[in-house]
Amino acid sequence: MKFVLLLIAPLFVFLASCGTTTTLQDASGGVAIGNQKFSKVIVRDFGNKSGADSSAQASGQLFAAKIKGEIAKTGRFKSVSGSGKAGADTLIIDGDITRYNEGNASLRMFIGMGAGSSYFDAVSRFSDGSNNKELGRVTTDKNSWALGGGIAATQTVDSFMTGAAKQVAAEAAKLAK
Repeated sequence: MKFVLLLIAPLFVFLASCGTTTTLQDASGGVAIGNQKFSKVIVRDFGNKSGADSSAQASGQLFAAKIKGEIAKTGRFKSVSGSGKAGADTLIIDGDITRYNEGNASLRMFIGMGAGSSYFDAVSRFSDGSNNKELGRVTTDKNSWALGGGIAATQTVDSFMTGAAKQVAAEAAKLAK
């Protein structure tokens, strides 16, 4: 049994998509440290700096909605919204999608080697609602597995957004009162 686990465990490393979603970091890339705590969150729609078509702009709204949903699931904040008046007890999350490419699932499945790859990069900014001062950023840089096959075919921009939204929510929860 242990032998089988030793053979299977490394396989899970290859099942994940390539890329990362960072923890909350300051402008220099270090760990963002602050003593501010918030009871409300406003998650604004993300902008499109990817140069992609209008589907990327719509994805900025979808990504913000996914983040709101994941933050709400934590139950750590009194309110989670997409707009409203920000105050001293409000954390603002916004940002930009910097690369967006849905790719082609068929090419990923049957050809691999990077053909049809999907990409999702975004910068999520955390700001203090009282003065709009940036507290830190979560950077997402995700792409599909280059070797192809069924695993790569299922790695979509939507799945990357969902994973990134969970990480952003986890970082936001650390700032809850």
